[in-house]
Amino acid sequence: MYLASRSLRMAFAGILLVSTAIYLTGNAQEENATDTPAPSQIGTDIDISSDRDTFEYFLSTLGEKELGEVQEAYNEFAETVSYGEQQATLFEKYLTYRESIASVSSPDGLTDIEYLRFIHEKMQQLQANAFSSQEQSRLFYEENLAREMTIKKAELQALGVDDQTYQDLWQQTLSTLPPDMKESYQNAELLGHINNLASLDSDEKSYRLTELVGEDAASRIHALEQEENAFDASVQAYLKERETLLNDNSYSEDERLQAIADLRSNHFSSDNHRRVQGLESLDDAEKNRAL
Repeated sequence: MYLASRSLRMAFAGILLVSTAIYLTGNAQEENATDTPAPSQIGTDIDISSDRDTFEYFLSTLGEKELGEVQEAYNEFAETVSYGEQQATLFEKYLTYRESIASVSSPDGLTDIEYLRFIHEKMQQLQANAFSSQEQSRLFYEENLAREMTIKKAELQALGVDDQTYQDLWQQTLSTLPPDMKESYQNAELLGHINNLASLDSDEKSYRLTELVGEDAASRIHALEQEENAFDASVQAYLKERETLLNDNSYSEDERLQAIADLRSNHFSSDNHRRVQGLESLDDAEKNRAL
């Protein structure tokens, strides 16, 4: 099975899980919503980079909140922005779309490429059912393009050509993209090559990295790796202190959430809060699995 198809299958499974959560919590929601912030979003700002980013910001709290609470929190936000009324209508469509994904299942016996094509066509069909063509493009252009490129890559891999021919054909495919998207995919390819160096010893890794990106870029990557190692050390220290707060029964729930938010602010800049919260969730999930 191709790596690309495995990745898409995993991504699609994630979409189904979240969409099913929307459906289930929608049928079991409490009558009275609350405006208490979800623990994972304490200390964060609403993501208004795009309509979809805003929607996903609120929907990311499902599991911590019921769907009715999520909708109430979004509606309160929508009332504070000039475009809120128009966006709120789009949000309702988005909820309907996400719920519709939960009913999708693929036929048995599909090959990898057939599966990729089925998923791509089905997702576009669901999008077209819920949104106008302009809305569909605005919300899903990059997602749909990513699936198209995954399918194209799988098709090229299935040709069984040598590596150089494959790279030539792939570059021809990339040349059809808008310049910014072409650069993104080329950077992703380069990142893949860099990640493959992780298993090498330090001298060989340094040599191969310099070959790939040049001496100046290799030095910058090395500096970033050092920063990342320092960040990882800070995260581990923070998680230990957070664990102490979680186990301290002298706090009320609101006091505990505030104490954790204060601890997070003391350890990290606001730019890193959402990243740290994601790591908190992973840490909590690992501990729950160990129980």
